[in-house]
Amino acid sequence: MSKKRLSEKDLVEGMTPYTAHVDELAAVTLEELGLELSESDYKAALKRIESLFDAAEPGTPEGEELERLAALVEEYEEKHFPI
Repeated sequence: MSKKRLSEKDLVEGMTPYTAHVDELAAVTLEELGLELSESDYKAALKRIESLFDAAEPGTPEGEELERLAALVEEYEEKHFPI
């Protein structure tokens, strides 16, 4: 059985910063990267989310930014405001 070797373009096509493989999502926390969101970063992220919320469409750069910021805020809140 011969396996077709994929080109670099084929390998990265459709990948986003959050996609490890086409069928699996990569999940890396700030803590794993050795980073921590400060309270001022958190507040700035909330303000930016508010400005993007009504205008950002899925699949656009603004939509992707909104998703990233929401993930950061969620991670911060889980750590600092546990229920």
